[in-house]
Amino acid sequence: MINKNIFAVIMAGGRGTRFWPASTKARPKQFMELLAGGTMLQKTADRFANISGAENVLVVTGADHKRIVANQLPLLPDKNLLLEPTGRNTAACIGWAAETLRRRGFAKSIMVVAASDHKIEPVEGFEKTIEKAVKLAEEGYLCTIGIPPSHPATGYGYLQKGEALSIGNKVLAFKEKPDGETALAYLESGEYLWNSGMFIWRVDTFLEELNTYMPKLCTSICNLPDTTSPSLNIYSALESESIDYGVMEKTRKAVVVPAEFEWSDIGDWLGARAAGVSKGEKILIDSENSLVFDETGRLTVLIGLNNVSVVSTDQATLVISDSSAQEIKNLVAELDKSKPELV
Repeated sequence: MINKNIFAVIMAGGRGTRFWPASTKARPKQFMELLAGGTMLQKTADRFANISGAENVLVVTGADHKRIVANQLPLLPDKNLLLEPTGRNTAACIGWAAETLRRRGFAKSIMVVAASDHKIEPVEGFEKTIEKAVKLAEEGYLCTIGIPPSHPATGYGYLQKGEALSIGNKVLAFKEKPDGETALAYLESGEYLWNSGMFIWRVDTFLEELNTYMPKLCTSICNLPDTTSPSLNIYSALESESIDYGVMEKTRKAVVVPAEFEWSDIGDWLGARAAGVSKGEKILIDSENSLVFDETGRLTVLIGLNNVSVVSTDQATLVISDSSAQEIKNLVAELDKSKPELV
């Protein structure tokens, strides 16, 4: 059932450089249809249909993507599209959204923060998890969603569970992405969850904690003009820090609820394959654990190739091994200088 006291804040910024060449400045991955049923942004917004309703969804994105968001989410109120003239990391993004809600008279409302590029199934499990998290938020906690680990992943941050609560646990510690041996130890201990990057809290509670641990940023955000499109010179002066490091790792109010859904952070082409992403006509002969994503309409044939991704667009073709997946960011940085029209 829709709860009008809940507001969903969807973070839809970023360039998605690790999804080049399909993801570009003009169309980052959050606006791509990687999975059937809509773009990543659309699927994220749809998950809140029975939680907050469409009118209580806010999207924070880059100013250059105003039109694409409006086209993909026609039910999104104009006032709920917050346009960043430049990215200043998640603490500024989330803080600005919270201050916007406070100014509109929703200081005591619940704010659910979600990234725009996660695969989550089933929706019913997501709704149940959020319902539990909301109860903790109403008690004054800063709640996050933890994903029960299925394998010793080295690409995710971890949450160490502390004291048990009636729902979930207090967060004992936030852990950075571990090496393989440490990740295995986390898995075997049963004390750790993957950090999903989703947060649930009351607007006023969060702003109080932001002021405690990032007072400079909080003051700057409170002094922003009342607009959905601040100027570059004002917004670029905001402190750039992640919400995890800036607030969640320091607050004594952090709690975690385990997810009752399957989750995948589709961060690169390797993660995309794990999530079932595929596009275009293909033939694979003696080739395993490989992804084909083709937007050209041509046939792609792989023979004797394992653990690779082949991505084709009208402008470029990428063939990359799993072991080199993280090198795409470096490639895009070079292309930004030599062939900016390709990125």
